Amino acid sequence: MPAALSYATMTSGSALRPSGDKMTFFRPLRAMAVWTIAPLLIATSAWSQQGVSDDTITLGHSGALSGPLSELNKEYLSGAMLLFDQINARGGINGRKIELVTLDDGYNPERAAENVHRLIEKNQVLALFGCFGTGPSLKSIPVASAAKVPYFAPYTGADATRTPMNPMVFHLRASYSQEIEKMVDHLANIGVKSFAVVHHADPFGQAGLDAANAAMIRRGLPAPTAAPIASDGSNAVEAVQKVAAANSAAVIMVTAGNSSPAFIRALLASNYRPMLYGLSVISSRQLIRELGEQANGLVIAQVVPSPFRVDYPIVRDYRQLADKAGQSYSYTALEGYIAARSFAEGLRRGGRDLTRDKLVSALESLGDWDAGGLKLGFSSRSRTGLNFVDLAIISKGRFTR
Repeated sequence: MPAALSYATMTSGSALRPSGDKMTFFRPLRAMAVWTIAPLLIATSAWSQQGVSDDTITLGHSGALSGPLSELNKEYLSGAMLLFDQINARGGINGRKIELVTLDDGYNPERAAENVHRLIEKNQVLALFGCFGTGPSLKSIPVASAAKVPYFAPYTGADATRTPMNPMVFHLRASYSQEIEKMVDHLANIGVKSFAVVHHADPFGQAGLDAANAAMIRRGLPAPTAAPIASDGSNAVEAVQKVAAANSAAVIMVTAGNSSPAFIRALLASNYRPMLYGLSVISSRQLIRELGEQANGLVIAQVVPSPFRVDYPIVRDYRQLADKAGQSYSYTALEGYIAARSFAEGLRRGGRDLTRDKLVSALESLGDWDAGGLKLGFSSRSRTGLNFVDLAIISKGRFTR
């Protein structure tokens, strides 16, 4: 069973911290001093505007901490905090501890943009970390870019957040197009020619549907049957009825959070049994917990190595910290851990005299960096660090390759 999550009400200035197998928020209290020497006061102010003080690096996050997608976002953050807390326990990076200020946007794009503006202007964060979702990122990336604030590892694979390349945005996961290309390539190779796409009726869902259409066109296959589904899964029966009427051999699920188990439950209540494929953001831990063996046979694209194997040193490191914190293993938490580890390396390379510009340059220097058996590759010409895509199948309530 996954670790229990417990959250206090979100407030500006709250910081995310895990305690055992629970996660809580606290408001940090900072000592303030008034200096009479003008040059020193000016220097202190300049540092705070960059999100860097003598002993703290302040990062910002806007994400769905409430609503139907909240479990997925919290899962991602739980993995990141394993690494950040380990760093802080060891004294920080270049003498500074990491503080992550988190604000809830409920997966609302307008609220996400407001949160990012607030994090930059009020909390004066050095960078944005792991902001959640396609629609929210499309609204908040322009805010961060206008302020020249790095936007690292957004939890989205939408091509619209990647093209054209934005120098302030660093992606750490393969795109939805790459995930769907992997699925369609596998299915086409075994003779499947008819597809359906169940997708959220939002920018995330549209990004997945566009990627599927493009994959079909490249292979000369008919356009997939498209069936929109609400993010809370409230119209799952209607979505099933639409794809069942088309009798497609395979269904690609561009879903996340509550919509994923809702669709599968509605499908199992019908007589239609297609092959099911889902994106990496499908909320697989929630699916297995809620459906158990009813999820058997579902194939999910993954953008990080399996957390259930120990081939990679970075996976072993993640598992050790997860065990210590009482957290169950998951692909999503591992992705958050990898993102935090990569970002921490950028902070380390940025040096003691850390600024946003120096952070960007440091991240660009991570070309072919070995994060622990997993190579990352940012540069001045590339802002996508990983292109890893694998397919995993759920069998007997767990993942196999």
